Formats: sequence, structure tokens, C-alpha cells
Amino acid sequence: MNRVGWTVTGLAAVMLGVTGCGSGGTAQEKGTASAPTASSATARPEDSGPITKTEMRMVLDSVTADVGAPPNDPAWAGLDAKFQIGTLGDCTVSYKGLDTAAATLDVSRANALADALTGRGWTEPHKRKERTAADGTVDLVEGVFKKRGWTVVMEYRLFTDNRSLGLTAFDEACVKKVRAAGGAAFPG
Repeated sequence: MNRVGWTVTGLAAVMLGVTGCGSGGTAQEKGTASAPTASSATARPEDSGPITKTEMRMVLDSVTADVGAPPNDPAWAGLDAKFQIGTLGDCTVSYKGLDTAAATLDVSRANALADALTGRGWTEPHKRKERTAADGTVDLVEGVFKKRGWTVVMEYRLFTDNRSLGLTAFDEACVKKVRAAGGAAFPG
């Protein structure tokens, strides 16, 4: 299976595993705007209030850059854009970095990414999972992080010919709304 195939398979597993997300936060609808209220017109404390998809994109881009991970893979970004239309795609923002000569991915970089998220106030409600291959190499690291109505799933994978690091962020309120309306896991 090629990189895109593994990526789609991984995204499918993550998307299907998001059932039971907690409540909280406000879903930002595409193409909707609301008039500012007196309370929203005043400045709010930093790191409070709902996180928009645009803000989440900036979070993923900045946290990965801070730990020296490669930029979002262009092929993945194109595929991700396709899934951002309809159903649960409206509720997600994702990043996929692939091992490069300039930015080698390994377990320590995945753990640095997790530490960077928790350093920015994200909580890790479950112990991070690591899987070890028969040769003793860690070939999978998975973590879940929560903050202000969003869940971020981190996944590091070591394949025979490459390594990948992925983050998929879910707006929990949006996921609940789509599921309540009978939305499918994937658009199209």
C-alpha cells in the first residue's frame, strides 16, 4: 500500500474512533457569521473561548514547526482539502508530516510534539500508547489531547520504507451535531 493509501486508512480509523467525544466548545459553521454581542465585542482572556477551524490550523502548523517536524505533506493537504467538504470533514483539521532528510521523524520527535501540546495547555486524558515491533523498535505512538472543545489525535508510525507523524483535530460539538443528524463518517 502506498503513502496515500496508508494515510486514508489511518484517517478512516481515526474518524471512526471519535465516537463518544465529550461536549463543550462551539462548532464554527462554514459560511455563517453572527453579529457581535456586547460580551463578544470586549477582549477576552488569552486562551479562552471557542477555537475556530482557522485557529486550529494555526495551532497545528505552529506546534509542528516548533518541534522541527516537516511541513504538512502537499499530497496529504490536497487529500485533506477534499475531505473538508460535508459531514465530519466540516469538523476536522489535520496535519501529516512524512520523514525527510531535512526533518527526520522518530519517537523522540513524536514525544516532543506531545510535550509541546501539553506545554500549550492541552491535557492528555489517557496514557500515550506505544507499540514495539518484533525487532524492539517502537513503530507506533498514539496520543489524545483535549482543550476547549477540541480533541487532537496524534499518531507516529514507522513503516518499512518511511515514517509519518499525524495530527487530526476534531471539534467535539460539531462531531456531536453531525452524528445527531445521522451524518456519515466520510463525505462523498
